[in-house]
This record gives sequence, C-alpha cells and structure tokens, in this order.
Amino acid sequence: MTYLLLNTLKDCQSLRRRGLLLVVIIGLLCGQILAAQTTLFQSPTTAMLGTPGASEKGEWAFFSNPAGLAFLREPVATIGYQNDFNLKELSSATALLSYPTKALNISGGYLRSGFEHFNTQQLSLKFSRIMAPWLSLGVGFSHSMSALGASEQDKITTMDAGFRLMPNSSLVFGFYTINPAQTKWRKHEYESYYPSAVAASLCYLPHEDLNIEFSILKDIDNDPLASLKLEGKAANAIILRGTVSGKPLRLGFGAGLHLDSLHFDMAMNHHRALGFSSAFGISYYFTNLSRNK
Repeated sequence: MTYLLLNTLKDCQSLRRRGLLLVVIIGLLCGQILAAQTTLFQSPTTAMLGTPGASEKGEWAFFSNPAGLAFLREPVATIGYQNDFNLKELSSATALLSYPTKALNISGGYLRSGFEHFNTQQLSLKFSRIMAPWLSLGVGFSHSMSALGASEQDKITTMDAGFRLMPNSSLVFGFYTINPAQTKWRKHEYESYYPSAVAASLCYLPHEDLNIEFSILKDIDNDPLASLKLEGKAANAIILRGTVSGKPLRLGFGAGLHLDSLHFDMAMNHHRALGFSSAFGISYYFTNLSRNK
C-alpha cells in the first residue's frame, strides 16, 4: 500500500498543480508511515538507524527513553531535521532545550512534520532524574495537533515513561513505553491510529569507546521489531554507528562529530522498496552553565 502511494506521489510531483489529489495521497501515506514508526521524529542516533534506543543517554533520548536525559550535566539546545524517502512532504523538523537542575532534568521540545496541507505539530515536556548510581527514571507529556487542509484540527495528549539500569560499568538495560493508555486521534465519533509501543534494549560496553546494543520494539498493531546496533569512536571526536534491523531487513548507517561544545549527528537508512531516509541534528552544550559547577 505504501509503495503504491509513494509512486503515485512521485508521479504527481511532475504536475504543476497537485491540489486535492496530493493532499489525499500525503494524508494516506503519512498514515501508513506513522503506523511503521513510534515517533513523529526519528533521531539521528537511534530511530533513523532502525533501533528504538532504549539504553540511549543524552539529548536525543528525548525521542526514545526520557530516562536518558537525566545524564545531561549542562543545558543543551538542539535542532534536527528528518526526511523520509527524499520527499519534502514527508519531512520533520524539531527544536529542543534541556536544562538540568539539582533536583531533576527538565526538557522541552517543539516538532513539526508534514507540509502546508497536511501537518502535525507537537509540544512536549519531559522530566528525568538519576535516582541512584545504577538507576535513572524519566517521564514525558506531549500535546499533538494534526490538520488536513482547512479542516478542523485533531488534538491528542499522550505520555511516555522509561527507566535505565546500569548494574555495572559494562552493562546497560533500558526500557520505555510510548502512549501506554493507547490514546487515539479522535474527531467527532471517529478514532484513528496513534502509536502505542514498548521497547527494551540491552547494551554491552566491552570498551569505553565501543558499545553493542540489542533491542526489541513492539508496537501494539505490528509485529515485534528486533535490531542490533554497533557504535564506536573512530577518532578522537568522530563516532560511527551501524544498525541492522528487520523485518523487512534494513540497514542503517550514521556518524557523529563531537567537538567540545558542538555536536553534529547524522544517519540514514535504506528501504529496498521505498528508498533512502535521513536525519541530522546539531546540539550546542552550554558548558559554562554545567551542573557540576
């Protein structure tokens, strides 16, 4: 279904006036793609690679396990952009700000996906805290607004939560759930799909510069998705990432350039029928405002 819609859309792009046909196709296609992913934005360190990243820590944990945000020691401002299958209509952009305090980490974000005639906007607020040297917890709330053409907006409020365990220096276990209440888009008497999923990751760190992560993601309406991710430092400031996931089999590749206060991350994956998708992000760490000072 998605393959047929995508080909029709690409044919329509050659027309000067796409009009209502484009709106309808994009609406159907976005619904198909949303059913295959659990967040509106796929981060360049996890989801775009093909892994749920339940053991993730840092600013990009905003889009996976909120417990990973607790490890930020200074305020971080982040912007990101994602594109599916080289179609600008299937793109998303986000802006995040994380601020750690002595009590907990507070993170907020804005996201917009889609285009003029079909788009979704989301405001999120997430809280995380290190409870013990081996345990961190996180919870988040998101309010989403979706509009198709000039029609009335659909609105939905959801929550997500997770924890991250580190029993020793070489082993990490992470778990999170998205929309556990299984809330759905609702307009008048009709309901439509909104992701509800759980994810778990087991990460092994044989060396401080290398980690191997095995993950499972289970969406309520889809079969479980397993993935294996390898991440390591190739040089002092360069990080390489690779993931294999399925079914169907997909390969993801990514890289990061982490300077003192400025981090660049990017990733791409390939679907054998639909083509390439990509994401990149830039983060700035306000090191002069570190929580350690």
